[in-house]
Amino acid sequence: MKRGISWINYKGEKNRIYYKNLLTWVLGFLILNSSIVPNAIALNELEPHIVSAFAGWGVIVLVFLSNIVLKEKIYKSDFIYTLVIFISILMLNIFEQKKDQTFVQIPYFISVSVFPFFMLVLTFFKKVSRRLKTILFASISGISTCMIIVSIKALVTFSGFHVKLYFSSPYFYVYLFFSLAAFITLQISYKLGHMMLVGPVQYSAAIIYPALCTYLVFGNHITMIQMASLLLIIYGTANIMKRH
Repeated sequence: MKRGISWINYKGEKNRIYYKNLLTWVLGFLILNSSIVPNAIALNELEPHIVSAFAGWGVIVLVFLSNIVLKEKIYKSDFIYTLVIFISILMLNIFEQKKDQTFVQIPYFISVSVFPFFMLVLTFFKKVSRRLKTILFASISGISTCMIIVSIKALVTFSGFHVKLYFSSPYFYVYLFFSLAAFITLQISYKLGHMMLVGPVQYSAAIIYPALCTYLVFGNHITMIQMASLLLIIYGTANIMKRH
């Protein structure tokens, strides 16, 4: 992903390197958007904060695949934090209070959708440091990832699995917008800063923001145990990434 963004401000003749980077970017975007199918199936039964919490597993899979494919070292702490994430996700699901009917509060949906734009405005100020810009872009990417989940939840709520209805729903286009936004802002943050700064910030925003959206947009109550579980998932994820 970090390499793929080079095509955007590529200088010089559009040669093999340019088209390779462009292809990498396009493939990454397509792979990102292919997640709509499993997410839609999961969100038909689960709430956004539950589905988003599984992002912690992405880091675990990445670390263990790196060991198998790239022969990178696995630390004892990786197993400890994996257990922390596993138990936290388990607790998150056990204490979930399932509602009989799901509804969408549109004013709140608009509010949580607009919020990332205020963060984006801050990145244009000259006095904002490179590090802070990295954090802002990584946060926007995480929030955009959350909005992908929230948009799919709204889409499934109103249209079910009738794909033909998706194209007439505004939530589908909100989903497409945030898919692109999440992808681009993550790559910009990688370009500005180190992965060990970007990763924890992006994952944290992608896990915490859905809890806020679930409460405001869908009217779901989140217990203190669930909030503690979300924080533990972030803690475990951040420490695995920090160690590597």
